[in-house]
Amino acid sequence: MPTIHYLTTAEPIAAAAAHFATLPRIGIDLEFDDMRHRYGRHLALIQVFDGAEVYLIDPLPLPDMAVDLEPLFAVLRDPAVAKVFHSCKSDILLLDEVFSVNCRNIVDTSVQFTLLAAEDNNISLGRLIQAELGLEVDKGEQKSNWLKRPLTEAQKEYAANDVLYLFELTDRLSARLQELGRSDWAAQENLALEAVRYGRDDPRPWSRNAAKYKITALEMPIFRELYMLRDAVARQLDRPPYHVLSNDRLAELARNPLETALQLRGANGLHPELKRSPYAEQLLAIGTTDLEPDAPIPADQRKFPFRRRLSGPAAARADAREALLMALKGHLATDHGSTMANMVLSNRLIADIIELGAEAALRPWQQQLLKDSAEKHGEDYASIEKPF
Repeated sequence: MPTIHYLTTAEPIAAAAAHFATLPRIGIDLEFDDMRHRYGRHLALIQVFDGAEVYLIDPLPLPDMAVDLEPLFAVLRDPAVAKVFHSCKSDILLLDEVFSVNCRNIVDTSVQFTLLAAEDNNISLGRLIQAELGLEVDKGEQKSNWLKRPLTEAQKEYAANDVLYLFELTDRLSARLQELGRSDWAAQENLALEAVRYGRDDPRPWSRNAAKYKITALEMPIFRELYMLRDAVARQLDRPPYHVLSNDRLAELARNPLETALQLRGANGLHPELKRSPYAEQLLAIGTTDLEPDAPIPADQRKFPFRRRLSGPAAARADAREALLMALKGHLATDHGSTMANMVLSNRLIADIIELGAEAALRPWQQQLLKDSAEKHGEDYASIEKPF
């Protein structure tokens, strides 16, 4: 294990960031809590590898996290320094959501591995290290409470391992992609990661859970109010919502709401705070009040699937585009294997191409692969290139 620097104050963090700014690349990873131990998403640790040493940057002791980490954030924004991650989407979403930091010049070893089109194209860092380097790394701290202090030595070693092998991995994967003529594919996919942004202001945050639990239209108002009450209590307690009321219990109460104080006292699966004023009264009111249904979504905000908006000749044209795309997916599987076929024409991408056309829906490397396969098998690529 190389030297590990554990930084907890602004001055050494700024000095380390000044060092990172002079390098061609850094390996980086974040540890954060996402509704596991506290309400919301909280940055807990930043790990950086400079090629020789590991820096564990602890943001929790900082008086002003955003201000004191700004020298490091400036490096993340700097396109002159490559940032080597493994499976970085969660990390860059957190940076955007919490700090409005948009990372530039990203190299993701998960993206690189995926583009090799191996049978297992969704691989964890530990398994990738084992597969490529023949090393076993201890992942026992993966579900640690990273907001708890002090960090144990095992946690520090785990965190260091998350960045220690990134340079060796990316170099090996880059060489293999170069041999396959796919280096530009990786460059396109990595560049696209710079545009990933956190989706804000969901007008109906309860709707996804409601769909999962098959909540009916009649049950939806109660489900909505329970969901919002749970969120308010969780925020007040600074606990994850599932600590207040599990998703399963939430769905049960939407179908069989509590209506009396006696029912509430005997109810299980509720955080004690829900049985105290003022939340107890609010909970019972949900079960005994005629609630308004969700207001209709304005027409310009509705997101009906494209195919559901079509009928008659237009629907027939869309069906023809889908049939061609399914034929092309079969040709891609024959030419390049099923893993690559799914990377170019997943179900989601097929739906996007039907509506938007291949030119808008696909990366250039995907377009070229699809075009080559269509030409080889005598299919009409031009008919799905442009928007519907």
